[in-house]
Amino acid sequence: MLLNNASITLRQAGPSDWPAIEALLLANKLPTAGAREHLATYLLALSNGEVVGSAGAEVYGSVALMRSVAITPGLQKQGLGRLLVERLIHEARSRDIASLHLLTVTAPEYFAQYGFKRGKIEQAPAALKASAEFRGACPTCAAFMSLTLRQAPKLEDDLPVAVLGAGPVGLAAAAHLMERGIPFVVLEAGSRVAANLLDYGHVRLFSPWQYNVDPTMAKLLEPTGWVAPPQGELPLASEIVERVLQPFSLLPTVASSLRLDTRVVSVSREGLDKVKSAGREMAPFVIRAIQAGHPIELRARAVVDATGTWSTPNPVGANGLPAIGEPEAAAQIFYGIPDLQGALRQRYEGKRTLVVGAGHSAANILLDLADLAKQSAGTRLVWAVRSPAPPRVFGGGAADALPARGQLGASLRRLRDSGTLEFFSGLRITEIRRGGGQLTVLGLDPQRQPVVVEGIDEIICATGQRPDLSLTSELRVKLDPWLESTEALGPLIDPNLHSCGTVRPHGHRELAHPEPGLYTVGTKSYGRAPTFLMATGFEQVRSVVAAIAGDLVAADRVELELPETGVCSLSPADSPERDGACCGPAPDASAEAVVVQAAPPQEPAATQARCCG
Repeated sequence: MLLNNASITLRQAGPSDWPAIEALLLANKLPTAGAREHLATYLLALSNGEVVGSAGAEVYGSVALMRSVAITPGLQKQGLGRLLVERLIHEARSRDIASLHLLTVTAPEYFAQYGFKRGKIEQAPAALKASAEFRGACPTCAAFMSLTLRQAPKLEDDLPVAVLGAGPVGLAAAAHLMERGIPFVVLEAGSRVAANLLDYGHVRLFSPWQYNVDPTMAKLLEPTGWVAPPQGELPLASEIVERVLQPFSLLPTVASSLRLDTRVVSVSREGLDKVKSAGREMAPFVIRAIQAGHPIELRARAVVDATGTWSTPNPVGANGLPAIGEPEAAAQIFYGIPDLQGALRQRYEGKRTLVVGAGHSAANILLDLADLAKQSAGTRLVWAVRSPAPPRVFGGGAADALPARGQLGASLRRLRDSGTLEFFSGLRITEIRRGGGQLTVLGLDPQRQPVVVEGIDEIICATGQRPDLSLTSELRVKLDPWLESTEALGPLIDPNLHSCGTVRPHGHRELAHPEPGLYTVGTKSYGRAPTFLMATGFEQVRSVVAAIAGDLVAADRVELELPETGVCSLSPADSPERDGACCGPAPDASAEAVVVQAAPPQEPAATQARCCG
């Protein structure tokens, strides 16, 4: 069949075009991985309504990767390819794209006609290296080619990296920036570093010191005469601040870059809202904050968001919203982990307290309340969990590579079985009523039958936290739609799919966003998912800072050392004793930790694609 340009129409692709595009790519032996996610910037050639050609672009800020240039077999060499490529280049110019790039095995001479020049693949823009083609869809023998459309301005090199939050992970980011000689500023809402950690400073952590001190931070502290705590001991949360974070914050370079009492309220790009694309990646970030009651603005070359989730707790209500009457009962509700043996002891002595939650925080609270009940007559415990399968709450027991974490679950199980507390399994709280100085809690059981719990004096809400997404509402972020974690982490940590906190190695690629230079790290990177260990955050920022420095070899050499939980079921409702596990083989109960190393993705040996252009 012969075609002429008059019979051809060009249009943008849409989701419904994917089957035709996929068939076209397979017919031309081109890779399909990653193509479906970028159909909004694909062009199609149609003849009598039939897709006969395609050309696509993956846009990353001011650079784009051309791919999927494909023509129906038998219709090549009739000008369709030229029509598509020239239109794609024209549209790239109109979008103010600075440069187009491609990978090809069989057609470097063809693309040279349009001005594309061969180059070294290691010199490709960093943003492109996160694409599916660069990460293995295209053979390693492919030629890398580039076409410059405009000279991109350079971002001001003397601007600092802004680290939001001076908790353990934020200060670890500062340590890595300091080691690499990159200027930085750390913004902390509290009057002291790690203010959130101090909120539960009375709690003894189940992870020993070896997982709670960033190695780079320790190395920078050693010349001051600082002595590392014994690796195997279990610290109080406050001891991490007093023995590590506070001394680190007093180092001259850190102290001069640390701004306390500075609450960040928003982050944007200088002169640009989130809609504007042209020149976006070269515009400095603008951080607006409230410092000592006054608004200030700072400019930065990159932003590392380590603000955590502690200050935005989940409500008592089971549907993600506060229960009816919950705001009105706020004076009798504590969100977090109260100091039951210290400052808040009198608040709970002789009271009937309802603890809502099924995680480690709830376990600590219940055990402390039980101790208080032994010391103070009339102190009574009520425990409510939303899950109808309580065994998951108790963790992996002796199989947990962190003995204290396993013991915590085992102690909670014994407390539940002792009959010294009232236990409501599968209770979904819908309403809280006040009357006579006490609270009545109403909800539904798993069969949607009403449950009423009367005579409650205090409620302690330990249902977890959620990220504050308002800070970056004017930036281009990509989040998991339900966990609100960074998108790439969502499937790895989804509690709907598995119950453990063991996550495969990850780094800057999983923590970045479509907004160039923005990274979410620490507990905020997990969004609403539970079970985050400091060691995970330390490795995250090591990788992120290496990427900011342009050292992608180090950034991609992600090494994660985490202790196994001893429980990782295919479904949260499954028993911890289930043989199947979603995070690999069942851990050896005698093992103290599992060390996993991930090298940069390699091209599968079986890949036979001829051309990635």
